[in-house]
Amino acid sequence: MDLTRLAIISQKEFSDHITSKKLILILIIFCLILAVETANGVASYNEALEKYANGDSTEIYQPTAVRVFLGIVNAIGVDGLGIVIGLAFGFDLVSGEREDRSLKTILSQPLYRDELINGKAIGGIVALTLITLAGFAIVFAVMLILGIVPNINEIFGIGIIWFLTLLLIITSFSLSLMTSVIANTSSGSLILALVIIFITLLVIPVGGGALGTYILFGSPPEEPTSNLVSYAEYTSYQEMQADYNKVSETVQDFCNFFSIRSVYEEITIPITSPSSYIIEKVGLGEFFSNPDSAKSVGEPTFWTIIKDKWIKVIVFITWPVLFFGIAYLRFMRSDLR
Repeated sequence: MDLTRLAIISQKEFSDHITSKKLILILIIFCLILAVETANGVASYNEALEKYANGDSTEIYQPTAVRVFLGIVNAIGVDGLGIVIGLAFGFDLVSGEREDRSLKTILSQPLYRDELINGKAIGGIVALTLITLAGFAIVFAVMLILGIVPNINEIFGIGIIWFLTLLLIITSFSLSLMTSVIANTSSGSLILALVIIFITLLVIPVGGGALGTYILFGSPPEEPTSNLVSYAEYTSYQEMQADYNKVSETVQDFCNFFSIRSVYEEITIPITSPSSYIIEKVGLGEFFSNPDSAKSVGEPTFWTIIKDKWIKVIVFITWPVLFFGIAYLRFMRSDLR
């Protein structure tokens, strides 16, 4: 692989993305949604800060400026904006050139296949980086205009959220690049990408937990219905139910690994809302019975959150590598005649 040719291809792909009407449209939609969510986030942050100062808040710790990004994280991850952007960028990168028969012409030049696929990936990633940087720059500008000036730690937290957001979009982009290599047409590539997204985001996380628990551990224990049941029998049922729920949560957590949206949410939400993260860690029942139990844990830092979620971080990084690896191998072995 020649690095000079790789740089030329990457630059061409980046230029094609930047000058395309698709990117301009995506950039406008992305920035508009981020601007709206920022305005809502600023209002929510100011309200939470006021309640905390008056002692009327359920927040354990004083809300930080990173809380402004709570709605943005929901829009990008939960609502699927980041996934849509990634799919739009990559679904026709290879299949589109295969359809208009320009792919064989390109490869007839003194050019290796790995240079072409790597160049397409690099050009797309650089373009996506530019889009996310522009969007977050607008968010930061709106925050400053509205009188919220983050400190160094908060800026660092915003940087982590930006990186995770970029990684989510790159994961979706790698998926669409993979389907673009596999499918012969752009429409087939998009349909295949949507099917994979549907399975990984909805079918496995929603149905996989319950089905997996039933297959591995059977039905949940039946609650005694007789009024004459002894205290020991009812206590035994409660213990079995608690064990079953714990196993079910473990299976469900494993199934959530297949959803990039769930993993993104589980990593970013603790950063934007550390109080909720600590309450969940302590346990909702324990917190309401003893509110001081959450404070005894100590205020989480960005590093402690990442350390606690390190498995999710590894899974999050693995997804784009896996998708691109499949795309790379398939492209190197595909018959382009």
